[in-house]
Amino acid sequence: MIVQSDGGTIIRSRKRRKARHSNMSFSAYPFLFRHAILPTLDRVNGTRVSQTHRFLEESQWFPRERLFALQMEKLEKILEFTQKNSSFYRQHWQSATDDRRATSHFPALDGMPIVTKDDLRAADGAFPIAGAPGGRVIKVKTSGSTGEPMTYLRSAVQDSWFWALRIRMWQWAGYTPGEPYLTLNLNARTAWHKRLQDVLFRCDYHGFNANQNDVHAVLRDLDRHKVSTLVGYSSSLYLLSQAMRRLGHNRHHVKGILATGDTLFPDYRQHIEETFNAGVFDYYGAGGEGFHVASQCEERGLYHLHIENSVIEILCGSRPAEPGEMGEVVVTQLDNHAMPLIRYATGDTAVPAAADAVCACGRQLPLIEGIRGRVPDTVFAPDGSALVVHFFTILFENLSGIRHFQIVQKEADRIVAHIVRLADFDQAKIEDEVRRAVDEATSGTLAVAFEYPDEIPLARSNKRRLVVSEIESGPFAVHAPIEDRRVEAPTCPPGSE
Repeated sequence: MIVQSDGGTIIRSRKRRKARHSNMSFSAYPFLFRHAILPTLDRVNGTRVSQTHRFLEESQWFPRERLFALQMEKLEKILEFTQKNSSFYRQHWQSATDDRRATSHFPALDGMPIVTKDDLRAADGAFPIAGAPGGRVIKVKTSGSTGEPMTYLRSAVQDSWFWALRIRMWQWAGYTPGEPYLTLNLNARTAWHKRLQDVLFRCDYHGFNANQNDVHAVLRDLDRHKVSTLVGYSSSLYLLSQAMRRLGHNRHHVKGILATGDTLFPDYRQHIEETFNAGVFDYYGAGGEGFHVASQCEERGLYHLHIENSVIEILCGSRPAEPGEMGEVVVTQLDNHAMPLIRYATGDTAVPAAADAVCACGRQLPLIEGIRGRVPDTVFAPDGSALVVHFFTILFENLSGIRHFQIVQKEADRIVAHIVRLADFDQAKIEDEVRRAVDEATSGTLAVAFEYPDEIPLARSNKRRLVVSEIESGPFAVHAPIEDRRVEAPTCPPGSE
């Protein structure tokens, strides 16, 4: 699979590339993609996406006992490898205090300490592990959910699982590999390998800010290329569906819609599905870390855990959360020997389902009720543009000298950027870049002021909110306070054991 690179610059609306789609019939290209293009990419890149995907198509129907046996076998192997080869983890496991440790339903993990982004960030030079199996090492830089830069490493084997799982998840939404799809995102697609990837995967890619130019460009390509699958951040899909209703646009060929990146609220889902007359399928993972945690199948109810590649725990303090109780998602990767993530705290929250819960689809993969922790706000500009949280994460991850940031909007035509500076911070340059990007995205209608605190306080969820909007305005506005839109679930009481 073509490697994802770090960055590029913020784009307002990517120009359509000419002749990006083959003239080959829809039925012929998916066959060619699956049996020729994907295997060829594997040979070029040293990956095993095609082989892993074939396994996943079979394993989704395994009995639950067989799935658990596979998971436990892989867990024991990755723990043994990490204990033997990683000095960072040996020290972390030996020296961690009791407040960093947690019990587990998985005996091999019971009592082991949690590892955080800060732990990994401080482990300079500890990864990749020398001589680790799994092929070449892929480096991915991301601002992460806290807005603080982070570098993750993953082996080609783990990258193969990442892409193969994504294909399987999308298939549950009706996607056929090789069919045209359209993605709403804000990561720039300037690198040649990303452009080639879009051509081979038949992807129309839009840097979507929900301004008028973006909306018309998306609608144009939905029609022109008879796109069958639409993929995007939940908030972006909702804003697009609002724009379509306002413009009276109802011409499209979309069969399935995949939502990710932020919380898919029930009224978001209803609005999108009614606008497109197509189902919305939610999925949750971490592109930087390189894993997929859970996704909805064709039933669009509970979320299946992808346990062939990971162990997923939901912890309430130092114990597993009970069914229906909200806790933090903790992930152990099973195939990443370059930079193992063992009991890695994602910072997101979820609600476990009952142990005997089953899905009508017939798959025996374990289930959770849903994800609760991805709740960004959106900035609205006077010209009708909407800047989702990912606009700012992509903007700031490409600027140096910044430890943390937070965007606050209290006025319709003005935002304040709170920035915690590092030693190499260039104030004039940073302020100019931020103002330029915001001006371009909002037609110059949104002013930016700057404040430089020593620290940005965490929210009650113990996560740093990157965007805090205290107004409701503009044609795309969400007409309810964000706190009122959350699906309530019992939370862990303080000091839960």
